[in-house]
Amino acid sequence: MTTAARDFIGYGQNPPEFSWPNGTRLAVNIVINYEEGAERNALDGDTARETLVEARYDVPDGERELFTESTFEYGSRVGIWRILQALDDHGVVPTIFASALALERNPAVTDAIVKRGCDVVGHGYRWIPHTGMTVDEERRNIEDCVTALERLTGRPVKGWFTRPPNTVHTRPLLAQAGLLYDAGSVSDDLPYWERVGDRPFLIVPYSLDVNDTKFYKGQFFTADDFARYAIDCFDVLLAESVRQPRMMSIGLHPRIIGRPARLAGLLRVLERIRERDDVWITGRDAVADFWRDRFPAAGL
Repeated sequence: MTTAARDFIGYGQNPPEFSWPNGTRLAVNIVINYEEGAERNALDGDTARETLVEARYDVPDGERELFTESTFEYGSRVGIWRILQALDDHGVVPTIFASALALERNPAVTDAIVKRGCDVVGHGYRWIPHTGMTVDEERRNIEDCVTALERLTGRPVKGWFTRPPNTVHTRPLLAQAGLLYDAGSVSDDLPYWERVGDRPFLIVPYSLDVNDTKFYKGQFFTADDFARYAIDCFDVLLAESVRQPRMMSIGLHPRIIGRPARLAGLLRVLERIRERDDVWITGRDAVADFWRDRFPAAGL
Protein backbone atom coordinates (compact mmCIF):
# COMPACT_ATOMS: atom_id res chain seq x y z
CA MET A 1 0.00 0.00 0.00
CA THR A 2 1.18 3.51 -0.82
CA THR A 3 1.74 5.56 2.33
CA ALA A 4 2.33 9.27 2.90
CA ALA A 5 2.87 11.37 5.97
CA ARG A 6 -0.13 13.33 7.18
CA ASP A 7 0.25 17.08 7.52
CA PHE A 8 -1.38 18.36 10.69
CA ILE A 9 0.32 21.77 10.50
CA GLY A 10 -0.40 23.30 7.10
CA TYR A 11 -0.06 27.08 6.99
CA GLY A 12 -0.85 27.36 10.69
CA GLN A 13 -0.51 30.93 11.94
CA ASN A 14 1.55 31.95 8.90
CA PRO A 15 -0.59 31.67 5.77
CA PRO A 16 0.83 33.27 2.64
CA GLU A 17 0.19 36.99 2.27
CA PHE A 18 -1.35 37.94 -1.06
CA SER A 19 -4.51 39.24 -2.71
CA TRP A 20 -6.69 37.46 -5.21
CA PRO A 21 -7.16 39.22 -8.58
CA ASN A 22 -8.28 42.86 -8.49
CA GLY A 23 -7.19 43.19 -4.89
CA THR A 24 -9.94 40.91 -3.54
CA ARG A 25 -9.33 38.90 -0.38
CA LEU A 26 -12.05 36.23 -0.58
CA ALA A 27 -12.50 33.83 -3.50
CA VAL A 28 -15.88 32.09 -3.86
CA ASN A 29 -16.26 29.00 -6.04
CA ILE A 30 -19.76 27.63 -6.68
CA VAL A 31 -19.78 24.01 -7.82
CA ILE A 32 -22.57 22.07 -9.52
CA ASN A 33 -22.03 18.33 -9.18
CA TYR A 34 -23.60 16.85 -12.31
CA GLU A 35 -24.02 13.10 -11.68
CA GLU A 36 -27.52 12.29 -12.90
CA GLY A 37 -27.43 9.13 -14.98
CA ALA A 38 -23.99 8.05 -13.77
CA GLU A 39 -25.14 6.72 -10.39
CA ARG A 40 -25.32 3.04 -9.47
CA ASN A 41 -28.25 1.38 -11.20
CA ALA A 42 -29.25 -2.17 -12.11
CA LEU A 43 -29.66 -1.06 -15.73
CA ASP A 44 -25.93 -0.38 -15.86
CA GLY A 45 -25.06 -3.75 -14.37
CA ASP A 46 -24.60 -2.62 -10.77
CA THR A 47 -25.41 -5.07 -8.01
CA ALA A 48 -24.97 -2.50 -5.24
CA ARG A 49 -27.75 -0.01 -4.55
CA GLU A 50 -27.20 3.74 -4.74
CA THR A 51 -26.74 5.05 -1.19
CA LEU A 52 -26.89 8.87 -1.37
CA VAL A 53 -30.62 9.16 -1.98
CA GLU A 54 -33.59 11.26 -0.90
CA ALA A 55 -35.44 8.32 0.68
CA ARG A 56 -34.80 4.60 0.99
CA TYR A 57 -37.30 2.01 -0.22
CA ASP A 58 -36.73 -1.74 -0.06
CA VAL A 59 -36.72 -3.69 -3.30
CA PRO A 60 -35.44 -7.22 -3.95
CA ASP A 61 -31.74 -7.51 -4.74
CA GLY A 62 -31.02 -6.86 -8.39
CA GLU A 63 -34.28 -5.02 -9.08
CA ARG A 64 -34.58 -1.37 -10.05
CA GLU A 65 -35.72 1.17 -7.47
CA LEU A 66 -37.84 3.49 -9.58
CA PHE A 67 -38.40 6.26 -7.04
CA THR A 68 -34.65 6.67 -6.61
CA GLU A 69 -34.25 6.72 -10.37
CA SER A 70 -36.87 9.46 -10.59
CA THR A 71 -35.00 11.72 -8.14
CA PHE A 72 -31.93 11.61 -10.36
CA GLU A 73 -34.09 12.17 -13.44
CA TYR A 74 -35.58 15.26 -11.79
CA GLY A 75 -32.08 16.67 -11.46
CA SER A 76 -31.33 16.30 -15.16
CA ARG A 77 -34.83 17.16 -16.44
CA VAL A 78 -35.61 20.14 -14.19
CA GLY A 79 -33.14 20.87 -11.40
CA ILE A 80 -30.08 21.65 -13.52
CA TRP A 81 -32.00 24.22 -15.55
CA ARG A 82 -33.41 25.88 -12.44
CA ILE A 83 -29.94 26.22 -10.90
CA LEU A 84 -28.33 27.50 -14.11
CA GLN A 85 -31.06 30.12 -14.48
CA ALA A 86 -30.59 31.26 -10.89
CA LEU A 87 -26.85 31.58 -11.40
CA ASP A 88 -27.35 33.37 -14.73
CA ASP A 89 -29.65 35.86 -13.00
CA HIS A 90 -26.86 36.65 -10.52
CA GLY A 91 -24.05 36.74 -13.07
CA VAL A 92 -22.35 33.62 -11.72
CA VAL A 93 -20.59 31.03 -13.89
CA PRO A 94 -20.23 27.79 -11.89
CA THR A 95 -17.65 25.06 -11.92
CA ILE A 96 -19.06 21.68 -12.96
CA PHE A 97 -17.88 18.53 -11.22
CA ALA A 98 -18.94 16.28 -14.08
CA SER A 99 -19.45 12.54 -14.29
CA ALA A 100 -18.81 11.90 -17.96
CA LEU A 101 -21.60 9.35 -18.45
CA ALA A 102 -24.11 11.87 -17.08
CA LEU A 103 -23.10 14.42 -19.71
CA GLU A 104 -23.13 11.79 -22.44
CA ARG A 105 -26.74 11.03 -21.55
CA ASN A 106 -27.88 14.67 -21.66
CA PRO A 107 -26.30 16.54 -24.59
CA ALA A 108 -28.43 19.61 -23.89
CA VAL A 109 -26.80 20.01 -20.47
CA THR A 110 -23.37 19.57 -22.03
CA ASP A 111 -24.16 22.30 -24.54
CA ALA A 112 -25.43 24.59 -21.78
CA ILE A 113 -22.28 24.36 -19.68
CA VAL A 114 -20.03 24.76 -22.72
CA LYS A 115 -22.00 27.82 -23.83
CA ARG A 116 -21.61 29.41 -20.38
CA GLY A 117 -17.86 28.80 -20.31
CA CYS A 118 -18.00 26.67 -17.17
CA ASP A 119 -14.79 24.95 -16.14
CA VAL A 120 -15.30 21.20 -15.95
CA VAL A 121 -13.64 19.08 -13.27
CA GLY A 122 -13.46 15.30 -13.66
CA HIS A 123 -15.86 13.50 -11.31
CA GLY A 124 -15.45 9.96 -12.62
CA TYR A 125 -16.79 8.33 -15.76
CA ARG A 126 -19.35 6.75 -13.43
CA TRP A 127 -20.39 8.44 -10.17
CA ILE A 128 -18.95 5.72 -7.94
CA PRO A 129 -16.33 5.72 -5.16
CA HIS A 130 -12.84 4.47 -5.95
CA THR A 131 -12.67 2.27 -2.84
CA GLY A 132 -12.70 -1.40 -3.78
CA MET A 133 -11.24 -0.76 -7.23
CA THR A 134 -7.95 -2.22 -8.32
CA VAL A 135 -5.31 0.30 -9.31
CA ASP A 136 -5.93 -0.51 -12.97
CA GLU A 137 -9.69 -0.04 -12.55
CA GLU A 138 -9.15 3.31 -10.85
CA ARG A 139 -6.73 4.38 -13.58
CA ARG A 140 -9.23 3.41 -16.25
CA ASN A 141 -12.05 5.33 -14.54
CA ILE A 142 -9.90 8.48 -14.45
CA GLU A 143 -8.65 8.15 -18.01
CA ASP A 144 -12.07 7.27 -19.45
CA CYS A 145 -13.62 10.25 -17.67
CA VAL A 146 -11.01 12.74 -18.87
CA THR A 147 -11.11 11.46 -22.44
CA ALA A 148 -14.91 11.65 -22.58
CA LEU A 149 -15.14 15.10 -20.98
CA GLU A 150 -12.56 16.57 -23.32
CA ARG A 151 -14.39 15.08 -26.29
CA LEU A 152 -17.75 16.39 -25.08
CA THR A 153 -16.64 19.90 -24.11
CA GLY A 154 -13.71 20.57 -26.41
CA ARG A 155 -11.72 21.82 -23.41
CA PRO A 156 -8.84 20.31 -21.42
CA VAL A 157 -9.69 18.85 -18.02
CA LYS A 158 -7.33 20.24 -15.39
CA GLY A 159 -8.87 19.15 -12.08
CA TRP A 160 -10.45 16.16 -10.40
CA PHE A 161 -12.85 15.29 -7.59
CA THR A 162 -13.48 11.63 -6.80
CA ARG A 163 -16.79 10.71 -5.25
CA PRO A 164 -15.59 10.16 -1.66
CA PRO A 165 -13.86 8.17 -0.49
CA ASN A 166 -10.84 8.28 -2.77
CA THR A 167 -7.85 5.99 -2.25
CA VAL A 168 -4.13 6.28 -1.54
CA HIS A 169 -3.59 5.63 -5.25
CA THR A 170 -5.86 8.41 -6.53
CA ARG A 171 -3.43 11.35 -6.54
CA PRO A 172 -0.52 9.42 -8.10
CA LEU A 173 -2.90 8.29 -10.82
CA LEU A 174 -4.14 11.85 -11.36
CA ALA A 175 -0.56 13.07 -11.73
CA GLN A 176 0.23 10.24 -14.16
CA ALA A 177 -2.85 11.18 -16.21
CA GLY A 178 -1.58 14.75 -16.57
CA LEU A 179 -4.17 16.40 -14.35
CA LEU A 180 -3.03 19.55 -12.55
CA TYR A 181 -4.96 19.54 -9.29
CA ASP A 182 -7.21 17.54 -6.97
CA ALA A 183 -10.21 18.90 -5.06
CA GLY A 184 -10.50 15.76 -2.90
CA SER A 185 -9.68 17.41 0.41
CA VAL A 186 -11.44 19.55 3.00
CA SER A 187 -8.28 20.22 5.01
CA ASP A 188 -7.76 23.94 4.40
CA ASP A 189 -9.28 27.26 3.35
CA LEU A 190 -6.53 27.85 0.78
CA PRO A 191 -4.88 25.77 -1.93
CA TYR A 192 -1.63 24.02 -1.08
CA TRP A 193 1.02 21.79 -2.62
CA GLU A 194 1.51 18.15 -1.66
CA ARG A 195 4.27 15.83 -2.72
CA VAL A 196 2.87 13.01 -4.84
CA GLY A 197 5.49 10.50 -5.84
CA ASP A 198 8.53 12.47 -6.94
CA ARG A 199 6.78 15.76 -7.71
CA PRO A 200 4.54 18.42 -6.17
CA PHE A 201 0.83 18.26 -6.86
CA LEU A 202 -1.67 21.05 -6.23
CA ILE A 203 -4.65 20.56 -3.91
CA VAL A 204 -7.58 23.00 -4.19
CA PRO A 205 -9.76 22.07 -1.19
CA TYR A 206 -13.52 21.62 -1.43
CA SER A 207 -16.33 21.73 1.15
CA LEU A 208 -18.66 19.06 2.45
CA ASP A 209 -20.27 21.37 5.01
CA VAL A 210 -21.44 24.22 2.76
CA ASN A 211 -23.03 21.58 0.60
CA ASP A 212 -26.64 20.70 -0.20
CA THR A 213 -26.04 16.97 0.44
CA LYS A 214 -26.80 17.85 4.06
CA PHE A 215 -30.48 17.88 3.04
CA TYR A 216 -30.16 14.18 2.24
CA LYS A 217 -28.18 13.52 5.42
CA GLY A 218 -30.82 15.05 7.68
CA GLN A 219 -28.64 18.02 8.67
CA PHE A 220 -30.59 20.59 6.63
CA PHE A 221 -34.35 20.54 6.26
CA THR A 222 -35.53 23.97 5.13
CA ALA A 223 -34.09 26.40 2.61
CA ASP A 224 -33.30 28.69 5.52
CA ASP A 225 -31.05 26.02 7.06
CA PHE A 226 -28.90 26.06 3.93
CA ALA A 227 -29.00 29.82 3.53
CA ARG A 228 -28.12 30.63 7.13
CA TYR A 229 -25.25 28.15 7.20
CA ALA A 230 -23.76 29.31 3.89
CA ILE A 231 -24.19 33.00 4.70
CA ASP A 232 -22.62 32.53 8.14
CA CYS A 233 -19.63 30.85 6.47
CA PHE A 234 -19.37 33.66 3.92
CA ASP A 235 -19.55 36.37 6.57
CA VAL A 236 -16.91 34.77 8.80
CA LEU A 237 -14.51 34.18 5.90
CA LEU A 238 -15.11 37.71 4.63
CA ALA A 239 -14.23 39.15 8.03
CA GLU A 240 -11.15 36.92 8.35
CA SER A 241 -9.99 37.85 4.85
CA VAL A 242 -9.21 41.36 6.05
CA ARG A 243 -6.26 39.78 7.89
CA GLN A 244 -5.56 36.83 5.60
CA PRO A 245 -7.11 35.82 2.25
CA ARG A 246 -9.54 32.91 2.16
CA MET A 247 -11.42 30.69 -0.27
CA MET A 248 -15.01 29.46 0.05
CA SER A 249 -16.58 26.54 -1.83
CA ILE A 250 -20.33 25.95 -2.19
CA GLY A 251 -21.40 22.48 -3.34
CA LEU A 252 -24.70 22.00 -5.22
CA HIS A 253 -26.55 19.09 -6.84
CA PRO A 254 -29.39 19.52 -9.36
CA ARG A 255 -31.57 16.81 -7.81
CA ILE A 256 -31.18 18.38 -4.34
CA ILE A 257 -30.96 22.19 -4.36
CA GLY A 258 -32.81 22.14 -7.71
CA ARG A 259 -36.08 21.47 -5.87
CA PRO A 260 -38.10 24.72 -5.66
CA ALA A 261 -38.33 25.02 -1.88
CA ARG A 262 -34.59 24.41 -1.49
CA LEU A 263 -33.58 26.75 -4.28
CA ALA A 264 -34.99 29.61 -2.24
CA GLY A 265 -32.04 29.16 0.13
CA LEU A 266 -29.52 29.33 -2.70
CA LEU A 267 -31.14 32.53 -3.97
CA ARG A 268 -30.64 34.15 -0.58
CA VAL A 269 -27.01 33.10 -0.55
CA LEU A 270 -26.43 34.50 -4.04
CA GLU A 271 -28.08 37.78 -3.08
CA ARG A 272 -25.79 38.10 -0.04
CA ILE A 273 -22.65 37.37 -2.04
CA ARG A 274 -23.61 39.74 -4.85
CA GLU A 275 -24.01 42.57 -2.35
CA ARG A 276 -20.22 42.70 -2.21
CA ASP A 277 -17.97 44.05 -4.92
CA ASP A 278 -14.78 42.97 -3.12
CA VAL A 279 -15.21 39.21 -3.63
CA TRP A 280 -13.74 37.14 -6.46
CA ILE A 281 -16.50 34.81 -7.73
CA THR A 282 -14.58 32.41 -9.89
CA GLY A 283 -14.09 28.95 -11.32
CA ARG A 284 -11.89 26.34 -9.70
CA ASP A 285 -9.54 26.15 -12.68
CA ALA A 286 -8.90 29.90 -12.30
CA VAL A 287 -8.05 29.43 -8.62
CA ALA A 288 -5.62 26.65 -9.52
CA ASP A 289 -4.03 28.72 -12.30
CA PHE A 290 -3.65 31.69 -9.96
CA TRP A 291 -1.99 29.56 -7.29
CA ARG A 292 0.47 27.92 -9.66
CA ASP A 293 1.48 31.35 -11.01
CA ARG A 294 1.63 33.14 -7.66
CA PHE A 295 2.99 30.30 -5.52
CA PRO A 296 4.96 27.86 -7.68
CA ALA A 297 5.89 24.65 -5.94
CA ALA A 298 9.52 25.47 -5.24
CA GLY A 299 11.32 23.37 -2.68
CA LEU A 300 8.97 20.37 -2.58
